[in-house]
Amino acid sequence: MNVRAARLFLAPACFAAAILLSFAATAQTTAPITTARVLINDAPPYRIVGSANGAPYYTGIYVDILRQVAAETGLQLEFDELPFARAFRVMQEGEADIMLGPNRSPEREAYLHYLEPPLPQEPKVFLQIRSAIPIRSYEDLRDRRIAVLRGATYFDRFDADEALTRIAVDDYTAALRLTVVGRADTAIMPELQALWLLRQTGFQLFPAPYHVPGRDSYIVLARSSPLVAEAPRLEAALRRLVDSGAVRRILQRYE
Repeated sequence: MNVRAARLFLAPACFAAAILLSFAATAQTTAPITTARVLINDAPPYRIVGSANGAPYYTGIYVDILRQVAAETGLQLEFDELPFARAFRVMQEGEADIMLGPNRSPEREAYLHYLEPPLPQEPKVFLQIRSAIPIRSYEDLRDRRIAVLRGATYFDRFDADEALTRIAVDDYTAALRLTVVGRADTAIMPELQALWLLRQTGFQLFPAPYHVPGRDSYIVLARSSPLVAEAPRLEAALRRLVDSGAVRRILQRYE
């Protein structure tokens, strides 16, 4: 076989090999993710982290909703407990796939993909000791020390108000404790979570007359996660759960 004939013989073989390598590379990069790392903090009844027989368990409103979405889509879940503020940094760095419950903000949308439809809204309450001067309006917050969850957002006016005195803590139990001992004048938190924690702790705190409506909360994906490619399937499953009443039934278990 002369050189020209050899080249003609090898060219189709090389081309076919290149096509196969291209298909393999495409399959590798577009293969659906099967296991997702979910960042979670203990925030009952929305996210509950517990232990039984030395092993952790995870439940709560948002966890139960995510588990049903995962069951419908064949997604495996691996939970990792982290403080709320740190979890945002980990999602931004692309080292996890899912968070549960963040509100939407322009800053977060740069690195988080929000699944639609949203989760149930969370009205926010301000807790006080019985003898405190009641908080009856937003203006009454001006001279109060307010315990807040580090990294959390509440409502636009509050979040942007630099004149308020905030005391950031890593969990809401600590916020309640600061209020009970007088190191904070009030603690702001989601209403259902407040009721849950007051039952658990026995702290004698009471909702102030002033409260604010809830904002939408979401299941969010890290934009750098391969799971973003599966967002339409996840959203379709989530929509079915809402439309079928499954989400309402989950809520009722924790009310």
